[in-house]
Amino acid sequence: MEKRELLLQAALKVLAANGYHASSVADIAKEAKVSKALFYHYFQSKHDLLVIFAQRRLEEWTPLVENLETLKDPKERITFLIDFILDELEARSDWLRFLYMLYLSAEGVAAIEEAMQKYKDQFDRLFQAERKLYQDLGYPDPDDEATFLRSSLQGISLEYLLSGKNYPLKTMREKIIKRYCP
Repeated sequence: MEKRELLLQAALKVLAANGYHASSVADIAKEAKVSKALFYHYFQSKHDLLVIFAQRRLEEWTPLVENLETLKDPKERITFLIDFILDELEARSDWLRFLYMLYLSAEGVAAIEEAMQKYKDQFDRLFQAERKLYQDLGYPDPDDEATFLRSSLQGISLEYLLSGKNYPLKTMREKIIKRYCP
């Protein structure tokens, strides 16, 4: 594994276990079994890691954006979007727990804002695809509807991550899909 990627994996592990403030560059380097100097060869700061993780999250959404842009039937698109988000919960809970931790910290919010500026075109593409989806479904305020569904899916995701296998994910999926595809 490349040293940069090794450091990113170590950072993910350390930050997820200890949180941003309780983790140091020394902790990350120790976990990766490299020197702090090597860390600084690849990254300017610990904050850079958060921007990279936000960027990776955006890259993971590429298939979502592509399908929102190419699927013709809006009901098929909304079902794809819901399934994309909820299927990930079962497959990648640890990564998503880390991302929620990131989203809920001041440093994480700053990193996400930085990533949104740095990768503005990709974020705009996602938001445009969402807006078109809700327009095609006939919602008078597509932006409000996008915010509503995004908030609902984030709430479901958080509940699932807190409850684990006891959460009625299948039932929630059915309820949301029924709301958008009566």
